[in-house]
Amino acid sequence: MKAIPVEEAQGQLGRLIAEACRGEVIVLTDGDKQVTLAPGVPLDLEEDSPELEAELLKAVNGPHSPYSSEEMRAACDRIIREKRG
Repeated sequence: MKAIPVEEAQGQLGRLIAEACRGEVIVLTDGDKQVTLAPGVPLDLEEDSPELEAELLKAVNGPHSPYSSEEMRAACDRIIREKRG
């Protein structure tokens, strides 16, 4: 296990991640806070993940969801009015 302050780790992050992927446990410290870089299980994108699905649904239904035709028409009308003065 290796402990390294965040300030030092910033310039070495790529190397530290590579070391963690090879099995070394890296502890990043920032005062009394600690975060551990440790090898994990690779993400299987073919497998359904309820958490991932929930996040994707939030994104689809969230503020970036498509505008309705009424919303688009209102936005276009507003822009035309603003351009005309």
